[in-house]
Amino acid sequence: MLSTQNSGKYLTREWNDPDGERQRCLYDMRQFTEAECEYYEVCGTGPNDGLGYQLDENLIIETSPVDTETDPRAFDVRDLPEGGH
Repeated sequence: MLSTQNSGKYLTREWNDPDGERQRCLYDMRQFTEAECEYYEVCGTGPNDGLGYQLDENLIIETSPVDTETDPRAFDVRDLPEGGH
């Protein structure tokens, strides 16, 4: 069933998004045109609306090993028990 405005968006619980383009746009809107963002209703207001890439850039850090022979490794702050996910 199409919406009353016949915009091509389906009136279902989930969008008809078989290739996952809307989900990719919701995570990182930088790679989409303004028209595509408008169609997917992504306006860049937060991490669940086009700016999710910023979470990874800010929350994945490298460890600082005390031993000079050990290489640093990537660590996600959200994996801490008090951080939650």
